[in-house]
Amino acid sequence: MDKQQIASLTRDIVAKRLPQVSPDKITPEAEFAVLGVDSLALSWMLADIEDTFEIEMQIGDAMKLKNTAAVVDYVAKRLAE
Repeated sequence: MDKQQIASLTRDIVAKRLPQVSPDKITPEAEFAVLGVDSLALSWMLADIEDTFEIEMQIGDAMKLKNTAAVVDYVAKRLAE
């Protein structure tokens, strides 16, 4: 799976968990906090990401993911392992 596919799926997950946010606001650089992601939404997003990409995130790693670009890089790295 290439980074473009990972980015598309990640954006879809974020959009699903943030229905109040216009999809065009969900850019790679948009920080989750600015988009209104609270701890519950973040937990659900991370669970969806783990399920979608069949990876397990370490809590320390997950807390460092502040935007979709960081998630895409993290997932790509984990899938390459």
